[in-house]
Amino acid sequence: MTWYAKPKGSYGMYSTEGNANIFEMASCWPAWTDAAKSAAIGNSIHEGGLNPWRWQYDRQSSVDSGGYGLFQFTPGSAYTNLSFATPNMSVSEVTAGADPSDGATQCDMVASNYLGKWVASCWRTYWDASTYASLYAYRSQVLNTWGSGNSISIAQFGQITDVDAATFVFLACFEGPAVPNYGVRATSAAKIYEILTGTTPPTPDPPDPPTPPTPTGTVPLWLLFKIRKNLT
Repeated sequence: MTWYAKPKGSYGMYSTEGNANIFEMASCWPAWTDAAKSAAIGNSIHEGGLNPWRWQYDRQSSVDSGGYGLFQFTPGSAYTNLSFATPNMSVSEVTAGADPSDGATQCDMVASNYLGKWVASCWRTYWDASTYASLYAYRSQVLNTWGSGNSISIAQFGQITDVDAATFVFLACFEGPAVPNYGVRATSAAKIYEILTGTTPPTPDPPDPPTPPTPTGTVPLWLLFKIRKNLT
């Protein structure tokens, strides 16, 4: 496979270029589950549109305040100023040194949290918990199942096997858009999962119920007779 990039615009996930970039992105995270890979890529579709050179709104800000790249690192300069990055610094032409495979570096920046963008609490202060009550309740469920109860690390995210849960975690912990448009991102992530695996995402099993404590000691005879009577 090979990376594709262009000064502006996005790639459709079923296009030759978009499809190639999807598999290139997935190959950057060998330790992650297919669900986690799909969630990250599904989110990125609503950010950089599978284009490693994408500037936010297809406009390169003079102060680099806008987002840049597959995941729309904001401000873009936080990424483009890195000595090992090879971004395209124009929305009208290919600039010297720009390399489409810079997409792999961007994926590495996510997995390593090199830019410190990961919010382990899995929520944003500008998302009102009352307005998004059902999503906030889902957060608790996800953190209890996949995280540490009140937080989740990138390493823990990488082991999630539920595409929906992984999509929410990446949305909340990494992307953090002004409006948490979880629904459309979950739909995109499910489609990415199908592209990567050739199957639809499995329905996750509900969490196992807690194991009841093992009784200790001897049961009195009168209690045994009472139980038997109630069962007959």
